[in-house]
Amino acid sequence: MTHQDQFGGAWTQQKLEVLSKYLHAYTTIFKKNQRAQFYAISYVDAFAGTGVIRRPGLGGLAELIPGLAKAEEEFRKGSVRRALEVKPPFDNYVFIEKNATKCNELKVLANEFSDRRIKIVNEDANSALLKWSAELNTKRERAVVFLDPFGTTVEWKVISALGQTRAVDLWILFPYFAINRMLVRNRKPRGAWANRLTKVFGTADWEKSFYSSTAFRSLLNPAQQVEQVYKSVDHREIIDFFLGRLRDEFEAVGEPMPLHNSRGSLLFMLFFAAGNERSAKTGIKIANSIIGL
Repeated sequence: MTHQDQFGGAWTQQKLEVLSKYLHAYTTIFKKNQRAQFYAISYVDAFAGTGVIRRPGLGGLAELIPGLAKAEEEFRKGSVRRALEVKPPFDNYVFIEKNATKCNELKVLANEFSDRRIKIVNEDANSALLKWSAELNTKRERAVVFLDPFGTTVEWKVISALGQTRAVDLWILFPYFAINRMLVRNRKPRGAWANRLTKVFGTADWEKSFYSSTAFRSLLNPAQQVEQVYKSVDHREIIDFFLGRLRDEFEAVGEPMPLHNSRGSLLFMLFFAAGNERSAKTGIKIANSIIGL
């Protein structure tokens, strides 16, 4: 049996704990509030993996340290298992995973929760989410969507489609580290990198927002002007650009949560965006309180 790829560390647990707490708060509101009970609620995980985070075995440590095995079991839980364990549960679960082998493991996990209504989709996340958004009955349904992509794979058209439903609360991991690496210092990115950045941000405006130029006369030919292009933004301006794009699509967007690796490098920003006008204020309040703002 394979497992969810071994990746991350403390920051992985940070994002999963934030998500878990929000899901618990979300289902509690919808199941206990009389007006909210009108809606069927769904949880959608677009990069579902297998539901288990792979880690080295404990070996003899499990017998030596009381409670270690239980703590390790909790640590290994991925977003899928954590969502399935939420009580009260969602009415529907949609797990999207491109890898067929991982989908088979999701089916095994789903059998452990036979009382849950689970749909496993073996498809690219972008195309699957566009279909799901188009089919969502926004008059009777509400949903939480979790986007935890591998690198820069989420296209802006998907985020826009989710926002336009006005029925989705979105948690998305913005891959700052990967994007910043593509934003080279002494020239604008070209070719595949430029195309990928445009798909991530949903606009080519990142070029004029992230880069500046200086013109000067050539030392070899004074009659000729030379233009030097350079990256002119820091991490906050890159994040704010994405934040502004989210605000164009969703009713409200919370302040993002930074996620660093053990060396202190900024890897991701965890964003929350609320799509529904009536519930946005409550959603932002809950999300901010969980993050600690």
